[in-house]
Amino acid sequence: MTWRGRLRRMLPYLLALVGGFMLAYLVMAFFVFPAGVIPRDLPVPNVIGLAYSDAVRQLEQVGFVAERGEQRFHNAAPRGSVLDQQPAPGTDETAGTRVLLIVSAGQRIGTIPGVIGMTREQALTALETAGFRVGQVAERASNEPRGAVIDSRPRPGVQAPMPSDVSLVVSAGPTMVVVPDVIGRPLDDAKILLQQVGLTIGEITWATGSAITDAAAVVVSQSPAAGSETPMRTRVSLTAGSRFR
Repeated sequence: MTWRGRLRRMLPYLLALVGGFMLAYLVMAFFVFPAGVIPRDLPVPNVIGLAYSDAVRQLEQVGFVAERGEQRFHNAAPRGSVLDQQPAPGTDETAGTRVLLIVSAGQRIGTIPGVIGMTREQALTALETAGFRVGQVAERASNEPRGAVIDSRPRPGVQAPMPSDVSLVVSAGPTMVVVPDVIGRPLDDAKILLQQVGLTIGEITWATGSAITDAAAVVVSQSPAAGSETPMRTRVSLTAGSRFR
């Protein structure tokens, strides 16, 4: 018998032998040692909020691989803590899957820009460009033009978290006062009265022919006129002369 004939006679036995080995392997794989053949799906643990090192350890303990992702500034989360993860917590993934962890870079700190003297709109733009928000805006009487920023909290140059609110104080314009009538009053008394209502003493001139001391002089004219409204700290010019006879 030729070798080909012998091979044809042995072929069924060889096939049966190989089939037996395959059947035995499958029985062992699927019923005796299934975990060694079929990868297991595991729920991904929630590691958001943990320190990065603790998150890595927890993932590795259950069969996953941690991978560090980008860092993001965050005002509330401590630096180095996990902000997010992919795959999401609770999803079923194959053991050995990489879990991407987004990590907090902590608070972002910036310098409050100098906005005093700007208009409200200019201050808003400057603050937003620097990474801050405009908070409460209050008005206060001031000799600065109405609407100009006269103060900020925090003050310019202070270090503060970004983003955070910056409160502004804007000028409501000067406070107006009514100029009192000081004509006929002693010069010294007139000065005191004008200063008490928030005005400033301006130029003092003497009426023609007057040659007396301040103590003996009276006001014979004033500018601005009595009864007019004028901003606080306006200069009031006086003309002094002899007492009326």
